[in-house]
Amino acid sequence: MNDQDVWHAAVAAVTGEYLRLPQPVRAMLREKGSAIRAAKEELHRLAHEMGSSVICASCGGECCLRGKYHFTVADLLIYRSTNAELFEPRFGRDFCPYLGDAGCLMQPALRPFNCITFNCERVEGLWEPERIDEFYRRERELCRLYGEFEALLGSRARQGLLMVQADRLRPL
Repeated sequence: MNDQDVWHAAVAAVTGEYLRLPQPVRAMLREKGSAIRAAKEELHRLAHEMGSSVICASCGGECCLRGKYHFTVADLLIYRSTNAELFEPRFGRDFCPYLGDAGCLMQPALRPFNCITFNCERVEGLWEPERIDEFYRRERELCRLYGEFEALLGSRARQGLLMVQADRLRPL
């Protein structure tokens, strides 16, 4: 199976499991997912305010060269809880399959944890110590929210979606 086939099989399996969850569990996932999305938006805002987008554009997104396994089961479930249309990764290239011609295929609130929390030295080097402290405080809060989300489903929620063996999925 190639990466595209694994992607489609895993998306179908996890989506099917999500749709079979009891409505109260899906409602709790939507609530936790909403808090996670808000926390990611805030982290993105903090980095963006300090000029990260200019730095990222100038280096061509070197940190985005690899990322194939960053998109997790939790990320897909958060996507599904919003009813947002899922993007189509572009595998078979030498860089992250979640990058399109205009940048990341995902809105900041829906990007994987690693993608929204990483700042290279060039970006962080421009920040005041207070901004760095605030960013990492908010990152810890995002970790806590992911922990709550994961507690609803079991520990495999943070597993990379491409690492899921669709035919061996344990129920959520």
